[in-house]
Amino acid sequence: MAILQQFLAILCAPLVLFTGFIGLRGNISDDYSEYKNVILLIGDGMSQVHVDAAKADGAESLIMETMPVRGESRTWGWPGIMLPDSASGGTALACGIDNIINQVSVFALDPLMLIATPATLAELAIENGRLAGVVTTDTTSGATPATFSAHAGTRNNEKKISEDQMASGIHLIWGAASESITEAGLAAGGYELITTRTEMLALEEGSWSFAQFDYGELANLSDEKDTPTLAEMTVKAIDLLDDGAGFFLMVEGAHIDKHAHSNDLEATVAHVLEFDLAVAAALAYAAEHPDTLVLVTADHETGGLKLQNGAFVFTSTGHTMANVPVFVSATDAGFTDGGAWKNRRIGVQLGRVMGFGADVFPTPVLPRLGA
Repeated sequence: MAILQQFLAILCAPLVLFTGFIGLRGNISDDYSEYKNVILLIGDGMSQVHVDAAKADGAESLIMETMPVRGESRTWGWPGIMLPDSASGGTALACGIDNIINQVSVFALDPLMLIATPATLAELAIENGRLAGVVTTDTTSGATPATFSAHAGTRNNEKKISEDQMASGIHLIWGAASESITEAGLAAGGYELITTRTEMLALEEGSWSFAQFDYGELANLSDEKDTPTLAEMTVKAIDLLDDGAGFFLMVEGAHIDKHAHSNDLEATVAHVLEFDLAVAAALAYAAEHPDTLVLVTADHETGGLKLQNGAFVFTSTGHTMANVPVFVSATDAGFTDGGAWKNRRIGVQLGRVMGFGADVFPTPVLPRLGA
């Protein structure tokens, strides 16, 4: 099999390189500082218009808008003409590469992973002695959390994604319940299963945990079943990951996207505001720990939300190619205020500030012969 993989790599790598799948450095700045901790917050489906709608009640800005660097991200899927989705957008941010929609952290021309598998920021963090966490209000096998914690040819392969996650070595994976998560699988991976806020808050430093919260509670911002908010999850996750070695944490507000799909503006806005509270929690930690970088963005826009005649109106029930906002907590991380970046370049730059050079991130398509 190894010989076959090397043959296919040699055969296909030039085509992969030519078509630009691998996420080359592009215009990433060489002038940046490195950070011990990186917190990436993804507002699924969130454009600047969604942010504006959330402050339409008179607030001058959301907390995320107070960050010193702001710009835009272009989220188009490969080859630059496809509508994005959470799998392609998440892969760009997690692995620093372009990808086809529906594919989860695999190379676009190699969905069966015969040639190589791109490393994620979470995986590289662990390989380099840091802790890593993935937090979402979606199911744990949802496309965005999956791109940071699993590899699959399709986002619909929930079984493969869940199996990867239970064996991932990521120190905490929290979200709503997924069908294929089992107590036996979690035990084999060294995870403690938690299902409530009370159990989450009781976790102690050094524990490995896998949360399976109630989906309806997260989607509807209710807590009748002792379900934590995204901000509460963010605070506790940071507390558990803050062991001095450094960490990478991805936090997703998933239901901005889901309510935008159904054109429910009130619910969409409520989830933007909940997401902003999670941003506030991350920024509060960074304010006391200057070796922490916080970056806020989205994987794509959902709903084609526009301001028309003084009212916010959805113009679509699907994803669009609209740019999404980028907010960065520091001016020395390689992001220039007012800049615009392809989404994969954001992933690459996060790798750079974590100390991962071009020789390891993005993962080369062509594996080293004999490796």
